This record gives sequence, C-alpha cells and structure tokens, in this order.
Amino acid sequence: MTGEPAETWRKFRFHSAPAWSIVFIFLICVGIGFFLSATLMYVVSRRASGYLPLTFASTHRLALVTRVAVALIGVSIAIGVLAALLASRNDLGTSVAALMLFNVGILVFVFGSVVLQTGLQITYPLFGPRARVMKLEPGQAGPLVELRNVHPAFVTAVNEMHAAPAAQPPMAN
Repeated sequence: MTGEPAETWRKFRFHSAPAWSIVFIFLICVGIGFFLSATLMYVVSRRASGYLPLTFASTHRLALVTRVAVALIGVSIAIGVLAALLASRNDLGTSVAALMLFNVGILVFVFGSVVLQTGLQITYPLFGPRARVMKLEPGQAGPLVELRNVHPAFVTAVNEMHAAPAAQPPMAN
C-alpha cells in the first residue's frame, strides 16, 4: 500500500455482500434492527481470507484500531466495578451516581463492541487494502479477490510474479 518493501505478513478477511442484499437495510425501518440486518448481510456475503505483505508501520496502524476497541471494553468493565462499589453504599446520592455510572459503562461497552465488530470493517479499509470478493465461477479453486487501495508498485510486482512462471518453458519428464 505504501510502495515500500514489505517487512511482515498480515491476514485479512474480506467480505462482499451481493447487490440484492441491500434490501436487508430496509429491515431497520420496520423495527427489526441494525444488528439483525448486518448479520443477514454477513450471512449472504462472499468471503475470502489470506495473507498480504505490509510494512511494520502499516501493521501498527491497523492494530491501533483493535487496541482502541479493547481499551474501551476494558474501561467499561472498570466503570461497572466502580458503579458496583458505589451501589454497595446505602446512600441515595451514591446510588444515583452508581446508576448513572453503570449506564455510562453500558454505553462505553456497546460503543467498544461496535468498534470491535463493525468498526474494524469500516476502519480497516481506510488504513488497509480494500477488496471485492468475486462470485465463484465453476472450475475455480477458490474465490478471486480484487484488491483496491494498493500502491502501483505492488500491482507491478504481482503482475511480474504471475508472468514469470508463464514465460518459462514446461519441464520435461
């Protein structure tokens, strides 16, 4: 993605929902909810995974998103413990504060979970490669993945890598 030589490999998972699955978005309007709609879109999507070369800086940038989400979930647990400690007192003021803290903890937990689950699907393409998983055709060993957001030097290297075996004459037995 940067045009610099790769220093490590990272596993990526790509999802491509078919165009018709957009109808699941309308389920939000009828009250079924976002999570059910997102789950249904995930179920019908084409998936592929594999390793791609990256620099250490790119790897650290992608890991930062995961660290932030995990930190938010950890903070929510700490807020919950603090709320439980405040609730153990028999004072009305601290009980109200404990209830408010508990609600904030739940909101932080939900936000951290959303960032961890769906946020990764949104933020990884901003910092990492984007891809579209093609429809599996008969005779293919696996799904084809069209990578986007990659440096032209990567495209050239991949094209050279695939052209090299084709240029060599076949080995005789």
